[in-house]
Formats: sequence, structure tokens, C-alpha cells
Amino acid sequence: MRCPPRAAATVFALGLLVAGCGGAATDSGAGGADTVTIAIPGDPGNMNPLTTLTSSAVTMNRFTYDSLIKVDPVDGRIVPSVAEKWTTDASSATFTIRRDVKCDNGVALTASDIAAQYAYIVDPANKSPLNGLMVPPGVVATADDATNTLTLKATNPSPFLVRGSAMLPLVCPTGLRASQGLDHASDGTGPYRLTEVAAGDHFTFTKRPGYAWGPDGIGNDHTPERVVFKVIGNESTRANLLLGGQLDITPVSGSDRSRLLAAGVKYQETRDPLGMLTFNEAAGRVTADPQVRLALISALNLKQIGAVATGGKGVAPLRLGVTMGPPCTEDAITGNIPPYDRARAAETLRAAGWKKVGGQWSKDGRQLSVSLVNPGNTYGTQIVAAVELMAQQWTDFGVKVSLRPTTPSTNATVLFSGAWEVAWAPFSVTTPDQAVPFLGGPPPPEGLNFGSLDNPEYKRLMALAMAKPDTSGCPEWTAAESELIKRVDVVTFMDSMTLFFTRGFTFQVDGSGPIPTTLHKVGGR
Repeated sequence: MRCPPRAAATVFALGLLVAGCGGAATDSGAGGADTVTIAIPGDPGNMNPLTTLTSSAVTMNRFTYDSLIKVDPVDGRIVPSVAEKWTTDASSATFTIRRDVKCDNGVALTASDIAAQYAYIVDPANKSPLNGLMVPPGVVATADDATNTLTLKATNPSPFLVRGSAMLPLVCPTGLRASQGLDHASDGTGPYRLTEVAAGDHFTFTKRPGYAWGPDGIGNDHTPERVVFKVIGNESTRANLLLGGQLDITPVSGSDRSRLLAAGVKYQETRDPLGMLTFNEAAGRVTADPQVRLALISALNLKQIGAVATGGKGVAPLRLGVTMGPPCTEDAITGNIPPYDRARAAETLRAAGWKKVGGQWSKDGRQLSVSLVNPGNTYGTQIVAAVELMAQQWTDFGVKVSLRPTTPSTNATVLFSGAWEVAWAPFSVTTPDQAVPFLGGPPPPEGLNFGSLDNPEYKRLMALAMAKPDTSGCPEWTAAESELIKRVDVVTFMDSMTLFFTRGFTFQVDGSGPIPTTLHKVGGR
């Protein structure tokens, strides 16, 4: 039985479906009645919410850090959290902060504290990766502690100003002043605090007493005392541990889901961007030539590669990097990806001056070669097999390919180095404007546009969309994404349907994984 899809909110993590889908659950728990053990595919290396963008860190940090508002995972409503109410217009928003919100040290979080974090992020000297992503570039934050109100004023159009604030983890003042200490510690207002880090193995979170400012005012009195995230890269191993009682919750996207379903294990389904290629268009890179990019994509059987990556369980994407429940729902992808056609690929290269000699393409004495950055075993052996298949198809076509696998802790460094041609690097965002820094902003080190993309039509349409409030700009956002696909700047070809299997617990998930305040032991605490 499948439950109907619902809305979700995310940056760099993944999806949602109604809690309790699938078969019967068991009351056995991996860590006992007061502990839930959750698998993650990789160690993020850095837990600092001011600097990290890896999905594992985002998944875990939501247990220790709140945001101004939340997006309800069932109906997509914007609901109160740290902010109890708000008003907004085309370029600003004012939030009234709850007075009972407490930091780890018991001190109340004030509007001025939050304004200081916004100022820190937008200050160019701090080079925050959140600037332009979770915080609109140039936004000015002011506070009135007498009324405990925070006002955000955007210097540039910001159509999703309120909705986007759900993504920013709020750091307490002591953490902001000594931010380097947050790499393996926490200092937030969330329902849990980080109490143990065993790098490469596990992260333990312990419940905070008195928490009462979750989404729509929910507390944490019903949630487990401890949450342990176990680092387990292999999906089959995760499935085995779940069946054996050593895990309570694990994501599974590939073939191992079949035996978990056969065993009647409960699950929730999420939709995640997975098969996404970004080309490096920096000067001097062979992929700066749009004809080379077109030929490379035309030479790939993306449907076959996507099937391998998802174990045949994937679905065609409709948007670029946006998970389930996006504010814009129109299809921006179908019909815009160049079809698989090796004859066309060869013709395109010849027209661009390339010659095939001895089975290899070359031009001006330079062999056509690409470095393919990929997530390695981070998402399991299926991705490894899909990457190898992609490399084999290019090799058979006459392209020299070198594979460059990364880990969650090295991925950003490699991508921002610019020393590659193609990157299998899916990202996910909540609103289309959050993708702009990756697709049309400045390249590193000034920005997050790791592919040095410069598509004039995307920028033109994006500017039109940015000038319209909320979903009224969706036609322009859709057209802008389509332009990126047509010019082969970015190609998204397969979304994965990940099942969060659980034994002994109920919960909801959104684009960042299990929602902390919805965790509940089956049959009681």
C-alpha cells in the first residue's frame, strides 16, 4: 500500500510520505525504549551549521537547532516555531520571537541574537556558504528586544523570504562567538543537544528538558531520551542491521527494499534528487564548449544509468534539485534533455573540429578526456556501479575518463577546486531561488557556483522570477530551469524513491530526514 505524497521542506537532504506506510512494525528497539538508532550513509566530517552543507550534517543538526518557522510536512503550511507570528510584504518580513525559547545554557534567545547571526552570515569577511543560499544576499536584519521582533529587509528581490527562513539553523550567541567549536558540538535551541561524537562511527544526541517551541508549539516530552546516528555506508548492511534489531530507522533506496518489504517492515517514502550532472564551464576546461557537453550527454544512455543507480526504482525528475512538495510544480525537465544518440554525438564533435583516430577523439593534439567527480560509495554500491557504467559508455565512445570519488567530508573541497570536468553532484533545495548561487552566482572562492555556469537566458528569466512574490513567478522559474537543461549546463535525469524503514518507531520525514518532534516509540515511550 502506498500513501499519498505530501509537502516537504529541505536543503541538501531528502523527502516525505505519511508515517506508517507499509507492513506491521515491531516494538523492539535497537537501543532500548529510550533510544532510537538511525543510520546515515556517511560522516559529514563537520557539524558546524554555519559552514557545512552536507546532507548528513543537515539531517542531524535539525535535532539541535531550530529555525524561525517550519513548513508543515503534511499540507505545506508555514507554521510557527521560534517565531510565534510574522508579517511580510514584497521585500521584508517581521517575526515576533517567542520569549520562552532557551539556548543550551538556559539563556533566552532574543531577537538581537538572531539578527547577529544574519549579520554574521551576510558579512563578506566571514565567507559564509549560507549567504545567498539560506539567507538572501545583502539582507539586513534589525531587532527590537522590547517587543522581541526581528525584521529582515532584502536589498534585492526575495520572493520566498519567509518560507526560506525555515532552512536557517539558529545558533545561540555563545556558539556564534566561538563558531569553530561547533564542528563537533552544538549550541542551539533544538529539542536535543549533541553529547557524543565518535568520528566515523556514531553521533549521540540527548533530549533537552522543557522544550516547548517546536512546529506549531509541539514539545519533545513524547520523544526518545536519546537519538544515536550510526555511520553505515553500505545499504545492504543497513538493511541487515535493521532486521537484526541493531537499527531502528534506516534509509534504503535500492534492491534491499524488497526483502524489507517482504518482512513487513513499516516505511515512509521520500523522493530525492539523485542522478544530476553538472559540467565545469570554467575557462580552459574542455566542457566549457557547449558542443562538447551536448556530445557527452548524447553519448550516454541516461535511462539505463539511472536504472542502475536506483535499482530500477527511480522516477524521472520534474524539477532541478527540488524535492517533494516544491512551491513550483510545473515540469521543467521532460523533453529538454538531449536524447541518447551516439551518431548525433559523433556528428556534434566533428562539427566542433574533433577527429576520431584509433578509437579516441582528439583536437589540436589534445585527447578528449574528462575527470568525473562522483560520490563514491557514499550512497551505496548502486551509485558506484552507475558511475562505472557512465565511464564505460564514454570510454566506448572514445572519451578518456578518470574517476574521482569523494566522501561527504571531501566533496565540497573537490568541487570548489575546479579541477574536474563533470560532477555527479545532486543537490536539493526547498525553493528555486535557493539554487541560484549554484547555478548563476559567482564561482568559488567568492561564491557557490562550482561549475562556473554562466547562462544568460537563465539569469534573465531568474531575474524576472525574483521580482514576483512567492509562486506567482513559477512560470519564469520553470522556464529558467529548462534553459539550463537545454544548454547542458546541468542535467538531472533520475530521482530516487528512498524508503525510510523503521522497526519500533513512528515518525514523519521531510526533505532532511526524520522530523525530531515526530519521533515516537510504538506502544508508548
